[in-house]
Amino acid sequence: MKGKFVLISGSANAACPQLKLETAIGFVRCFTREVLTRGGGVVVLGADERATQNELCVPRIFDWVALREVENYASSTTNPNRRLARIVMSDDAREKRLTNQNLETLRNLEQREVVSVYYIPRQEFTGGAYRSEQIAAADAMLAIGGGKGTYSLGSEVTDLKMPVLPLDLQIGSLGEDGEGALALHREMMDNPSRFFPNSHNDVINKLSLVSLNSGINDVENAARAASDLIYAELGFQSPKPAENSDGKAHDALRWFKDRRNLLVMFRFFERIRDHFSSSG
Repeated sequence: MKGKFVLISGSANAACPQLKLETAIGFVRCFTREVLTRGGGVVVLGADERATQNELCVPRIFDWVALREVENYASSTTNPNRRLARIVMSDDAREKRLTNQNLETLRNLEQREVVSVYYIPRQEFTGGAYRSEQIAAADAMLAIGGGKGTYSLGSEVTDLKMPVLPLDLQIGSLGEDGEGALALHREMMDNPSRFFPNSHNDVINKLSLVSLNSGINDVENAARAASDLIYAELGFQSPKPAENSDGKAHDALRWFKDRRNLLVMFRFFERIRDHFSSSG
């Protein structure tokens, strides 16, 4: 997984049992550590974590859970510095959305030069805008909980023939606006080659190893198995250009945007074709 970045997307709703929320958080920590240990990195959204906390002050989004694990890894590893995370956020996030703890985490990551931050102007910060930036920065995706946003991300990533691993953990979504990872998981069971174009036969036989909802797998083993599945699929991909050392707009991000635009154009021409076919 060296040099590959996995987008982590998802959330839990207010009614999520504490045990399942702790399972989700524990899994994200272990999965992030697995990706980093294999030489990869994570892509997250720099969102307002404080507004999602339950009555026990436990967050119901997982982006900063992952970033704190990145911080722990960066402070303990003896490997040379490299980019460990890519963060997409609004340009007003630091002043309006981040807690002091998360500001310190971000500062520490920037001081170590292990993170790239992609800012979106606040007037342009919409779901579609930040999802596009997340997709452009990623090579694969892990979905856990979440609603429409997670589902849209997963659908767009699979359209680009990149692997998506949706988990079966039933934790709802922050906005209570759909099933997110669960809907993607059902679709993967019906059409695994859409989610893992090259290794789907192996994946479908190993999904029980990453199942979290039944409680039969501990989070460490499930995270390791999830990393194995994504790592195997990424081995079939052609390498993307390396990120510039300054963390600015890099060739890989631009390449994926171009590819996504081609997909939009293709769908546009499909609609025109269908229109004329129905007219005839």
